[in-house]
Amino acid sequence: MPYAKGGHSPALYAPVAQAGCRAASDHDLEEDVDDQEAIPSTCFLMAINAFAFAYSLVCCTLGVIVLPSEAVHLFRDQHAMMLGVMLGCTGITQLLSPAVGYLSDRSLSPYGRRRPLMVLGGVVACVGNVAMLATRELRLRYMFIAALTIAISGLNISYACWTALLPDLIPASHIGRASGTMATMSMLGALTGFALFGFVLSTVHAYAIYCVAVVLTIGLTCLVAREKPHREASVWSWSELFASYSLDLVAHPDFFWVFVTRTFYYMGVSLQAFVLFMLRDVQRVDDPTYCTSLLAMIGQLAAAVVAIPSGHLSDKYGRKPLVWTACGFMAITYLGYATSPSLRNVNLLGVAYGIGNGVFLSVDYALACDTLPSFESAAQGLGVWGVSAFLGSTSGPLIAAPLLAYFGWTTSPDHYSSSGYVAVNIAGALYVMCAAFFLRYVKAR
Repeated sequence: MPYAKGGHSPALYAPVAQAGCRAASDHDLEEDVDDQEAIPSTCFLMAINAFAFAYSLVCCTLGVIVLPSEAVHLFRDQHAMMLGVMLGCTGITQLLSPAVGYLSDRSLSPYGRRRPLMVLGGVVACVGNVAMLATRELRLRYMFIAALTIAISGLNISYACWTALLPDLIPASHIGRASGTMATMSMLGALTGFALFGFVLSTVHAYAIYCVAVVLTIGLTCLVAREKPHREASVWSWSELFASYSLDLVAHPDFFWVFVTRTFYYMGVSLQAFVLFMLRDVQRVDDPTYCTSLLAMIGQLAAAVVAIPSGHLSDKYGRKPLVWTACGFMAITYLGYATSPSLRNVNLLGVAYGIGNGVFLSVDYALACDTLPSFESAAQGLGVWGVSAFLGSTSGPLIAAPLLAYFGWTTSPDHYSSSGYVAVNIAGALYVMCAAFFLRYVKAR
């Protein structure tokens, strides 16, 4: 894949209007480049955000359904601790994002800056999923964790490039709407995954489904993202590559505080991985996988209802009020879980969780775009932004697993007491409240 050897930074991609779901002709593209305020159609926004469907399908069901089940299957006596380790390994792969973004910004590929690496990531993800299936069948426990790391590494390579497509191709005045559409596609992906693995298929079928979803959605996204190749780009260097992992608090304080806010938010969200164990040990349901899938679907439906309206509201009234609202709903949910509620009340709290998560996701990306240090290096900046998810999704479970093991210890290695889940859920509430607190330092709306 060719990268820049010299020259200057290229101009931004011009936004490309889409009249429908058809691919635009070269003549259409030339006309649309001149129209900076062209309104992207809903059909185009759904197609370019197709990868959000696959990414959410994989990440949501992997953390909440598949890995908890595989932890019990492979590490029966230490399943909570090893679940934390597996989630930590998936989180570490987010560290690839700034480097991938940096290289993507400087790519001179004739197929565009983003699409070639998106396809490469998809291939790596599929190879990893095949290896996960093989190693779990052979009970190669630690090889399974290695295969998991490879699969999610590939997924995050694609993710780092895909997130840069929107500021490349969407007018700034419509980023909120695009972010709301992204959230909706994410909800649909998660909803589909929970429906499949909760009611139709066993978790062993997840790996094939993941491969199909990744291939189809990357194909669709790349088809409609009509990138124009860059002929010149700035020189890349190892020092700049390492510097791409840094944040300048003085020069870009808003982006830094958005990063901190998102880190704490994902620390809170990551604790949903322990809900399956909570339903098993506290609510004592007969089929925790079924009940977890049902709870997740309730949350995703609630999130889908609020996602697009929240994106529109954020364009009109700003992002911060909606993030504060989201954190409030999330804190209520975790504090409710800490009271060891009945299954019926757990499902009601799932609605509150879904509303909060849907509102946050609808403005999460838009807030990042509002505070990006540079749109010319959008992929690099969004790669750094993606590291916040790594810090949150890694540290959250790695802190929660020992809390559960210590406060919830019982004589049975298969179960934990309600005290352990109280500690975990109080931690979750504190995390999202910290996210709301640090957002106050962001000056952007």
